[in-house]
Amino acid sequence: MLAAHLPGRTPYICARCLRLSRLRHYSTQNTKLPPPPPASGAAKLTNRRLISLHGQDAPKFLQGIVTANVTPGTRSGLFTAFLNAQGRVLSDTFIYPTLGSQWHQEINKDDEQGYLVEVDSTQAETLTKHLKRHKLRSKFKLRLLEEGELDVWSVWKEDERWTAHTAEDNAGGIIMMTDRRAPGMGQRALLSPSNFSSDLKGVLDQAQEALFDAYTIRRYLKGVPEGQVEIPRDDSLPMNCDIDIMGGIDFRKGCYVGQELTIRTYHTGVVRRRILPVVLYEHGKQPPERLEYDPEASVALPAYDVDIRRDDERQRATGKFIAGIGNVGLAMCRVEQMSHLVVSGEGSSFSYADTFFVKAEDGQKYGIKAFVPDWIRGHIREPKIQKRVG
Repeated sequence: MLAAHLPGRTPYICARCLRLSRLRHYSTQNTKLPPPPPASGAAKLTNRRLISLHGQDAPKFLQGIVTANVTPGTRSGLFTAFLNAQGRVLSDTFIYPTLGSQWHQEINKDDEQGYLVEVDSTQAETLTKHLKRHKLRSKFKLRLLEEGELDVWSVWKEDERWTAHTAEDNAGGIIMMTDRRAPGMGQRALLSPSNFSSDLKGVLDQAQEALFDAYTIRRYLKGVPEGQVEIPRDDSLPMNCDIDIMGGIDFRKGCYVGQELTIRTYHTGVVRRRILPVVLYEHGKQPPERLEYDPEASVALPAYDVDIRRDDERQRATGKFIAGIGNVGLAMCRVEQMSHLVVSGEGSSFSYADTFFVKAEDGQKYGIKAFVPDWIRGHIREPKIQKRVG
């Protein structure tokens, strides 16, 4: 639903309409699908915006409002999230320290700490207002960067595994960070259009420029959710969206907005639902053994939030479809019903003989199978006898 457009204001779009409008691009069988992502590539992320915080109180302010640990000595970029007071996700973000970069020298022109917060473009203005409400008398400057002032790029090389120990942030004056959410996600770089040619050449190295869809397909194959389509505002707990196992939460830090429920869930709760990568296939056929993208797949994507059901007589719901391209995507799954993961004392009811289905917008059934990447499996804790959360 669109609200009346007021002069000088961005028209309001409800979250559900926004998600549906984004998901319709590959929702028909006749749409030509993008090619598989290249082994090494760089893609401009056109759906991201940046917010600048600059001043002596910026580290302290961020420390009290995000889930990760931000200190005045922080020099490496990090993945984190903003929560509401009830502990639900407002925005998943990246935070880039800018001190030492060419952009900081040209724009901030001092030695005070500065940060750029990367956020989904649809939530940039909303998050800026959220920061202003909490700023009070903190001594730092806050502004939303103009579109095109700096562009966000993702760079990956399949034969290299960037880690916190091998990557150099802000190398050569370019604001960069390692994307540590999952193995092989590569690096993120903020490039200035005015120095685009030289900056891009230094970042790409032997990688080729790729489409935005290539980046999205790689995320889906690795099971990494991102942005308001996949992590809707005020809807989910950070654990449901894998923010904890993607390194976005420091459970040892002090108070921050939304901490109480987050810590209680971590210590005494059971996270029964998580976002997992899924493959769609022809209903009635044998489920695929591997998680692979097929650019020739003839699949009509389900609508957002459609139930995933067990393919038996009772057809009980076991999850929700979130988003996809072609035959791959993400879904919110009840992990003990759709995988062998055990997160509670009840144990998993899943069997390899179990099959599941989801209905496309035209009513056609498709088989759907969830996969548990090794990086997710390795972070799931042993079950405890705890109360039910999620």
